[in-house]
Amino acid sequence: MTRKLPLLLALLVVGLLPASAQAYLPHGFVGISPQSPAKSSDYELMRKAGVESVRLPMFWNVVQPDGPRGDPNWGGFDHDVQLAAESHMRVMAVMVGSPQGTDPKSLELPVRTAWQRQGWASFLLAAVHRYGPDGEFWEENPDLPFLPIHKWEIWNEENLVTFAKEPDPARFAVLMRISGRVLHRADPRSKVLVGGLFGRPLQTPPNITSGHYLSQLYKAGNVKPYFDGVGLHPYVGEASEMGVQLANLRRIMRKNGDGLTPLYVTELGWGSDDGPTRWQRGYWGQADQLSRSLEMLSRQRGRWRVGGVWWFSWSDEGGTCIFCSSAGLLTSSREAKPSWYRFNEWTGGNPNTVPRARLGE
Repeated sequence: MTRKLPLLLALLVVGLLPASAQAYLPHGFVGISPQSPAKSSDYELMRKAGVESVRLPMFWNVVQPDGPRGDPNWGGFDHDVQLAAESHMRVMAVMVGSPQGTDPKSLELPVRTAWQRQGWASFLLAAVHRYGPDGEFWEENPDLPFLPIHKWEIWNEENLVTFAKEPDPARFAVLMRISGRVLHRADPRSKVLVGGLFGRPLQTPPNITSGHYLSQLYKAGNVKPYFDGVGLHPYVGEASEMGVQLANLRRIMRKNGDGLTPLYVTELGWGSDDGPTRWQRGYWGQADQLSRSLEMLSRQRGRWRVGGVWWFSWSDEGGTCIFCSSAGLLTSSREAKPSWYRFNEWTGGNPNTVPRARLGE
């Protein structure tokens, strides 16, 4: 115990051990958004950490690389859904990417032509028929826990040129109308989410802030019936700034008669490297921001009607952003960083399933 006292004191100093933290958030409220393919052992660790939901991208250009006329190849996503189900975790699918037959760069929203729109609708319908409540995947795997996909997030950070060739709320409204119509008809229990908007991009224009993008989405007209939630990626330097973004989106939604529709923080994270950007906070800074952001959600989730949060990311590997390589709760060798212990405090999980990372002095 004597040897543990310095670590415990350090944790208390940075506010990482509120004894009743997990009591503030509903069970299953916090999920994981991995940035690289996870193995069976990863899913088992997630389960032991109290995670019940994993956010996974389903790339149209991977399922049908040759375009809408090609037979879908579900092999890769089947594997991920199987691993999640084996660990009793639900999948939230992020529907994104245009195949070669519709857009060579896969970044253009598939709505410019009738061919693109019909292809996207067929892709979504096929996905529900594969993984929804009457899905072929579950018929082919009767021994798996039955956890059909009900949450479908449409695109990812569509207000950035990184993920949408030309950010355009009016064109995205077309995509949402198609998506909501198809998914709601195929499975009335479907929850269709506006893809996670990047909160405050650094370059505007050509990027568009989340609030302005959402306002213009409503302005496009006839879009409210087709989605059941709005996603936000509040990548900020300080957790307190996340509250400003959530409050702003909630204000815009109320103004448009949509005050009861939930918000979802579909990506939230910081890097543990000491770097030049606002998202790189060092080991203890990453843990501290995790603590502060989840505490804020625990206090305000009712006021802002937040339906869940997915931490980005699981481990320090994959990704292309400047802080992605250190965004994980675990190192690439699956050792625990300080943020891992704080995460488990909130989920009620067991942090002792992995060894502690050696961080030096």
